[in-house]
Amino acid sequence: MRRLSQIIVFLLFAGNLSAQTSPHGLLKFDCSDCHISTSWKEIPAEKKFKHEATKFALAGQHKNVDCKQCHATLKFGEAQEDCISCHKDIHKNTVSRQCSNCHTPTAWLIKNITDIHQRSRFPLLGQHAKADCQRCHTLFAELNFEPLGVKCYDCHNQNFAATQNPNHAQSGFSTDCESCHNFTDANWSYASFAHDKFPLIGGHKIGYKITDCKTCHTNAPIYTGLSQDCYSCHKTHYEQTTNPNHISASFSTTCTTCHTINGWKPSSFNHTQYFVLEGAHTQLDCNKCHSTSYKNTPTDCYGCHKTTFEGTTNPNHVASQFPTDCTKCHTTSAWIPSSFNHASTNFPLTGIHATTSCISCHASGYVNTPTDCYSCHKTNYENTTNPNHVTSQFPTDCKKCHSTSGWQPATFDHAATQFPLTGAHLSVACNQCHASGYVNTQKDCYSCHKTNFDNVTNPNHITANFPTDCTKCHSTTAWKPSTFDHSTTQFPLTGAHTSVDCAKCHASGYINTPTDCYSCHKTNYDNTTNPKHSTSGFQTACQDCHTTTSWAGATFDHDGKYFPIYSGKHRGEWNVCTDCHTNASNYKVFSCINCHEHNNKSEVDKDHQGVGGYSYDSQACYRCHPTGNIDGAFNHSNSRLPLTGSHLTIPCENCHLPSITATLSPACSSCHQNSFTNAASPNHQQIGLSSDCKTCHTADGWKPSSFNHATTNFQLTGKHATALCSDCHKGQTTGTSQVCNDCHQTNFANSVNPNHQTTGLSTDCKTCHTADGWKPSSFNHA
Repeated sequence: MRRLSQIIVFLLFAGNLSAQTSPHGLLKFDCSDCHISTSWKEIPAEKKFKHEATKFALAGQHKNVDCKQCHATLKFGEAQEDCISCHKDIHKNTVSRQCSNCHTPTAWLIKNITDIHQRSRFPLLGQHAKADCQRCHTLFAELNFEPLGVKCYDCHNQNFAATQNPNHAQSGFSTDCESCHNFTDANWSYASFAHDKFPLIGGHKIGYKITDCKTCHTNAPIYTGLSQDCYSCHKTHYEQTTNPNHISASFSTTCTTCHTINGWKPSSFNHTQYFVLEGAHTQLDCNKCHSTSYKNTPTDCYGCHKTTFEGTTNPNHVASQFPTDCTKCHTTSAWIPSSFNHASTNFPLTGIHATTSCISCHASGYVNTPTDCYSCHKTNYENTTNPNHVTSQFPTDCKKCHSTSGWQPATFDHAATQFPLTGAHLSVACNQCHASGYVNTQKDCYSCHKTNFDNVTNPNHITANFPTDCTKCHSTTAWKPSTFDHSTTQFPLTGAHTSVDCAKCHASGYINTPTDCYSCHKTNYDNTTNPKHSTSGFQTACQDCHTTTSWAGATFDHDGKYFPIYSGKHRGEWNVCTDCHTNASNYKVFSCINCHEHNNKSEVDKDHQGVGGYSYDSQACYRCHPTGNIDGAFNHSNSRLPLTGSHLTIPCENCHLPSITATLSPACSSCHQNSFTNAASPNHQQIGLSSDCKTCHTADGWKPSSFNHATTNFQLTGKHATALCSDCHKGQTTGTSQVCNDCHQTNFANSVNPNHQTTGLSTDCKTCHTADGWKPSSFNHA
């Protein structure tokens, strides 16, 4: 509580103090910084105010100044900080109001005026540093430093206006004095000009050929508007030059093309950009080509050398209509000697053409000279007799035989024709084949070798009717020996045929010679006795047993073609062919029942008991046992016609006649055609019965027979089932009507109770009658 009481007393005391008004106005300092509690007016020495705590620290003379000199009232905050507020502006506002730029608190007087000037807009350099201030600052005595311009002209305009050599104003010189004058120069007269726009070098240097500016600036003291073009100054030189005369030659006024800044003379011209000077051209005087003018001078050779061109007689350029492009033959070294590159034409010179005189070919001139050989060598062509080119109608394309080395010797590449030379043809004289000329000479052998062909007797080509295509037997090496490639025919020679004389086979000639063996080997065939071919019925296909090696040593493929005797069960069961072929004169006859276990008929019959078609006959044995094995016996059940009924007991040969064994049809009619034809009740043919016997007959026998009428559209019921077929089928079975009235018309017409006709009853008998009989009948009146 005591602590709280002290705080309240303090706040009340502070409130009373703040309620009093300060004579100093609003200050940020505490009163105790200057005053003491015993006396407001008494300020002890130790309470001296620290001015550096304000924005204006006291320095220099300010430390000794009485406070009242700056603080006119007790409101200290009203005192200004800037110098001008306390210090009178003796410069009359001609310099900055920032006095500290020049003055210091230590002293008002200035001792470093030059240093201060160096920091201004116009540092004092050169002669300006030595000049008296009053030269520029005319009110310097009154300390009035009015603002001055910093450009030279601002001070030196009188010098600019007064200068007469040259007159700056009239010449329109720039007021940028530094262009010519330097502030380091002693005075205005020391001036220089940078002639950068037109550098004064070479002959333009002052003191060389140009004495002073007026040499070029003839309008001095006006120096403006002078052209930098050479011609503007050197017009007189241009017009007075006579070698060459620039005006008459219409030379360009661009003097730099030939002249330099070192002087008008000597001059040079770069001819390369127009016409490169080479050879003799480099030594010629200009007027040799430019005799009339330097303008539009032709650059082609002919333009200058027309006289030379027209005066040349060997060869005559004009008469020969030579092109005027002289560079084709001539060089810049001289007109003569000249050369011509014939390789650049359509006729390069080779062989003796390279050394032939031009006139030899160009006798009629150099225009349209033909490039074909014949045009120049027509005489050679016509005078050649071996061979005679004209009568032989040789082509005039000389290159085919001749070369540029010379007309003779000549060669002809026969390989380029349709008849290349090979063999003996290479050494044959040309006229051997070309006896009638070289045109349309035949290329086939016979045309030249007809005599050889006609005179050959072994074989006689004519009587043998040989083809005239000699290449089939003869070669280009020689007519003899000759060969014939029999493999190209339908009868290639193999075995003994290769060494047989041709006449052996071609005794009757070489045309239509048979290729079958028998035609040549009939004698061998007929004379063979073991076995006897002719009587044994052997085929004449000799190749089946014999080879081309020889007739003897024949082999016969008995196993593969007929019956296995070299394999299977019959292997080793025979000694000679006649063991089975009992008729040595006919090998078609054979026996299976004359040997070993087959000769006992009763045993064989017993073994075949129940076998359909069995017969103790050799042919029957072979038909069932073609391989000689029981397992290989023929099983009719696996054929197209399994045997049933009476077919089981019929001998095979009854159906399998020898001539039709392989093609026998399973159709009944193929065997029973006679039975079908001879049937009378009914007559199968007359009534048009089908030849499909199975329809009525069975394998048990031809009779009895039956027909299943149910398979038709008219099933037999009632009385129809017992009626004779002929009762309904009058003469034929096809086309029989199924309408009742067609068969029962008589019954219909004869009925009287009731009378069917007069009462107009329907002819549809089924309405009242049944198949059981015409009577009784009933009518469903409902």
